[in-house]
Amino acid sequence: MDKGRLKMNKNLVLYLLAFCVFVMASVEIVVAGILGMIAQDTNVSVGMAGQLVTVYAIVIAAGSPILLSLTSRMERKNLLLLTFFVFVIGNLLAFFSPNFTILMVSRIVQAASAGVFTVVALTVGASIAAPERRGSAIGIIITGASTALVVGVPLGTLIGEYWGWRLVFMCINILALFSIIGIAASVPKMESQESVSLKTQLAVLRDRRIISGLFITFFWVIGYQLLFTYISPFLQEAASLTTTQISAALFICGIFAVIGSRIGGYGADRWGIYRTLLVSLLLHAVSLAALPWVGITFIGAIVILAVWIGSAYMTTPAQQYYLVSLSPNSSGLVLSLNNSVLQLGIAIGAGAGGWVVNQTSVMNLGWIGAISIVIGMFTVFYSFSLKSKSLKEA
Repeated sequence: MDKGRLKMNKNLVLYLLAFCVFVMASVEIVVAGILGMIAQDTNVSVGMAGQLVTVYAIVIAAGSPILLSLTSRMERKNLLLLTFFVFVIGNLLAFFSPNFTILMVSRIVQAASAGVFTVVALTVGASIAAPERRGSAIGIIITGASTALVVGVPLGTLIGEYWGWRLVFMCINILALFSIIGIAASVPKMESQESVSLKTQLAVLRDRRIISGLFITFFWVIGYQLLFTYISPFLQEAASLTTTQISAALFICGIFAVIGSRIGGYGADRWGIYRTLLVSLLLHAVSLAALPWVGITFIGAIVILAVWIGSAYMTTPAQQYYLVSLSPNSSGLVLSLNNSVLQLGIAIGAGAGGWVVNQTSVMNLGWIGAISIVIGMFTVFYSFSLKSKSLKEA
């Protein structure tokens, strides 16, 4: 009975953390749906408004490792609560922002809090789960981010369309308050990790297993973002889809993102990290390469997009679990570095995709993205050839 109650409490914490990640992730990606509204209301170009996304990514990439190092001695539950209080302040700044400059400042505050929270949530989730269930635990938490793609973006866009983009941030703040209450009531007290010195951080960066593991993330996210950034014009050109059809296709993609996250976490525990990573990356590469040929009809686009997005999100929990397994004593630092590499890859993928579109055609994005994914697969081979004896792999 006690064991059953303990298991139920742990699952409750995991799903609560997933909900919290959903709230944080919604702030990051909802801007894509309300970008035009923001540009018009703040009297800036759409291109300038797009810098809200760029700045957010840069703050997470550059700031997360520093902030996590500075807060490494804080008790984990208190740190989760602190990040959400800062997050609320960031959303209030966005809601009341009188101009674009203040709105940009709000994005910096939001990104700083979200970057720290996500890493700490993943380390807490992995810590409370049994060793054989850590992949699934990470998968559950990451499901919150993929759910934001399904629910957060379309709902936020709808709210912005009818009641104004500012209300989107206030609605997210209401969800944030529920998150704070949930964390205070459900998350157990957890000791902080030992303070990580600069020397230790540099030592981590000299570990070839960790560096190669981070390069898996790098090549994977470049291949993914290369096409995803321009998915709307791609579908318009490849299959002549209308805006409504593209919205429907992306909604279905979001559902498969959730499914892929769960499969990835389950697979890491059941089939092993190595197999799960290779299968997900192989499906990812094949679907990207086939997209320009298969996605020429609405049904074809739906099917190939589902495979692509599902396999892409299947990689995420397995990759996070792999990095945690490589450095369990400094998992927060490693996940923070991975988060930074992820954001760097997003920026490079989006920029490279723009260059390809300008120089050639949007139709070339699929196979070019597939090349990056294949490089990521070879990086998996190399990284696992270096793995330590302590890393258990099925």
